Amino acid sequence: MQPIRNISSMSAASEQCDIGWRILLWIARLAGLAAIVPLMQILFGEWETGPSSVQGWIYLALFPVGFSIGYLVGWRWPLVGDCISLVCMAASLLVLNKTLGWGLYLIWGLLCVPGVLYIIAGWKLRRSGAHGDNPLMV
Repeated sequence: MQPIRNISSMSAASEQCDIGWRILLWIARLAGLAAIVPLMQILFGEWETGPSSVQGWIYLALFPVGFSIGYLVGWRWPLVGDCISLVCMAASLLVLNKTLGWGLYLIWGLLCVPGVLYIIAGWKLRRSGAHGDNPLMV
């Protein structure tokens, strides 16, 4: 009888761990939504002016748009969505091709925190088997 009790206690511990990772996933989701709001203000803030070059338009497509789309995709597929967000962020910095003040990098880093939480929670839930048959879903 002893091994059965150990299995049930291990199962209960696993369920508690899954609950913790799901809470982290919800924190990432809500923080991602909070990050999207100011990004959309960047995109829609000034109607009459826009980027003056193709490089500026590519930057806008990657950073506010692609980055936000990644967070929205992350609601359903956390690992895929976050990869989209982080790749768009890195690509947008490459498109800028200039060095900026550390304050902007700090802001961009803070905007990426929900994405890192998506990766951690999604990866842990995927490894724990909480996704069922589809490894992309959590």
